[in-house]
Amino acid sequence: MESGYPKKILVMCLADPGGNPRPRRAIELCRSLGFHVSVMGYPTRKDLQVKDYFPLSLPSLALRNKFYRKISALLLDFFPFKKNEGLARKLWAFRYDLIGAEEKLQGREFDLLIVEDLQFLPLTFAVKGNAKILFDAREYYPRQNEGEWRFHLFEKRGRVQLCRDYLTRCDAVLTVSEGLQREYRKEFGIEAHLYRSTPPYADMAVQPTNPEKIRMVYHGKANRNRCLENLIDIVSMLDERFSLDLVLVGNPPYQKELRRKGASSKRISFPEPIPFEEIIPAIGQYDIGFFYCEPITFNLENCLPNKFFEYIQARLMIAIGPSLDMAKLVKQYECGVVAEEFSLQSMAKTLNALSASDIDRAKHQSHKAAKELCFEKEQEKLVALLNRLLEESNLFC
Repeated sequence: MESGYPKKILVMCLADPGGNPRPRRAIELCRSLGFHVSVMGYPTRKDLQVKDYFPLSLPSLALRNKFYRKISALLLDFFPFKKNEGLARKLWAFRYDLIGAEEKLQGREFDLLIVEDLQFLPLTFAVKGNAKILFDAREYYPRQNEGEWRFHLFEKRGRVQLCRDYLTRCDAVLTVSEGLQREYRKEFGIEAHLYRSTPPYADMAVQPTNPEKIRMVYHGKANRNRCLENLIDIVSMLDERFSLDLVLVGNPPYQKELRRKGASSKRISFPEPIPFEEIIPAIGQYDIGFFYCEPITFNLENCLPNKFFEYIQARLMIAIGPSLDMAKLVKQYECGVVAEEFSLQSMAKTLNALSASDIDRAKHQSHKAAKELCFEKEQEKLVALLNRLLEESNLFC
């Protein structure tokens, strides 16, 4: 590979890359390493200071467009077009509202494509040229929305096909938890690199717990499959010391249902969403980061979300159900409590047994863990991988 010039990297995501943590950290890390970074993604209000920005249109909500997308999904499911990859690629582009994206990249040359969404892979291989491809499998995509009948009808077969056709052709694959890592190995023979969704280290002090007012927080997307109403029901089983703030984004209808359910309790509140940059200092005023999430889907069973590490950086005790990957870290670092089983009663019993000194002890353990479970440590894995993919030996680490 030619040396002596800044490597050119394109980060591709079906999200706002300025507000989505993993794409944003990849962009900022690559910029800090001196690469020329370009981005393809949905419109962003952030100044990412990248070389080129290739904006994508948000998916059309018109009924006609939705209908055509479903038809293209069914065509791809039942007629994979193995002998006509060009036609299949056009159908995939139509399926995911990526019409025109390939043309935007024609004539562009890159050394590395960092792909943040499975739907991009057909396009990626059409435009890669001599570039290496690094795919970030943030979910186990073949089962991402398995709780919905629409997923089984219109999505599942296509996603499995994308994984079979493209994953083994990627130069490297990342994923977020050991559970997902095992499943990609089992189903597709992929040795994905574990690269967890940790935020930058926050220099914060541990705040003492008021024994008469224990404040819990949940922040994140109001995804219905997380059954956030369970958190409200658990609070109703706790003694009067406990309160819960639900800081939610997205899905207004579901948020409205949750607000209606929580309205009868003075210990349930719904503060306004927190800007991305302010999440950790804002939640640092609480005592417990709460994420009881029953394993009703494979991805929920094996999740290791951003919020878990944000709770640690905020120096909170963590309270969870026995979710495999999260529980492993909670026990390793002794930074929280894990319910004995997935039941509301078990989670409530675990919380009610806590004293202020128990919570403070776990907070201090989070303080210790924060130095290890941070992006400054986790990025070393990505830098080493970039060294190999780009045949470099002197990237900052």
